[in-house]
Amino acid sequence: MSTINPKMNLELPIQELAIFLKMEVLELQKLIHEKFQLPLKTQKLSPGLVRELALSLGHVYSPKIISFQMLKGGVAKTTSALNIGIRAAMYGAKVLFVDLDQQANLSFALGHNPDEVDHPVWLDLIEKKSTVEELIISLDENVDLIPSGLNNSVLDRVLLNSNRNWAQSVKVPLDQIRANYDLIVIDTAPALSAVNTAVTVASDLVVLPVNPDRFSWMGLQKNIEELSEIKKDFNLGFDYKVLFTRFDAREKLSQDFMAKAQAQFGRRFMGTAIRTCSEIKNSVRSTKSLFHGRSTAKQDYDSASQELLGDLHV
Repeated sequence: MSTINPKMNLELPIQELAIFLKMEVLELQKLIHEKFQLPLKTQKLSPGLVRELALSLGHVYSPKIISFQMLKGGVAKTTSALNIGIRAAMYGAKVLFVDLDQQANLSFALGHNPDEVDHPVWLDLIEKKSTVEELIISLDENVDLIPSGLNNSVLDRVLLNSNRNWAQSVKVPLDQIRANYDLIVIDTAPALSAVNTAVTVASDLVVLPVNPDRFSWMGLQKNIEELSEIKKDFNLGFDYKVLFTRFDAREKLSQDFMAKAQAQFGRRFMGTAIRTCSEIKNSVRSTKSLFHGRSTAKQDYDSASQELLGDLHV
């Protein structure tokens, strides 16, 4: 078993767990003491204990596959996939990260370096060199990873040249293991490709991060057109959400783009915007969790996580 990047530290502070469970802190600490025989002044809980406690209180974790896609790069796509998945794990969800971007930034952020560790990637599955179970790296009690690497750079060509139904090449393997997870998070390359079509076919929800700039907006429109065609061609029932990133309330351009997006997308426009800050810019590169400090990024990704995963608990 590999270990998750220690900078991630998935323990959830009791104060934040109390908000999540809608309980008073003292009441929660007493419950934790009685249930787990931990000190009354316990300050943090591991994901496994959070899950056990949440389930005992009647919370339900409902399986979902969410992919993060965007034609244009630089929109905090991988950052959003990483932090929403990490926050879900901190809240007790069993999470599988699937990295299908050959740049492998998500894999690096989670502590897996494909340059140093020879591990099979999705291409090996397609070429029948590995099973989907053999792709999985267990990083933490609630976090697994299917990593990526440069070998996946030819995945699109291999899929299109195969005689099999390439559109099912992500869905079918994930269907074999999805019962083991509450949330499967898929990160993709910034492209319109066979791989991303297959990812869409496998998704329950597609999240489209967008920046407040013209080129990002153009990419968003193209992505939505592509999703509409895929949905029609394959008779799919997935939905999509638009996640506004790098928002700066001081800039008129940000405000104008947000108003435009709210008007156009309605319920598909997420209620939480990710405000710009240095922690977001450095999140993937520094491999440090946003959730163990004080920043707007922490607040925003916590809200976005709960908004996306609202049906994980009742």
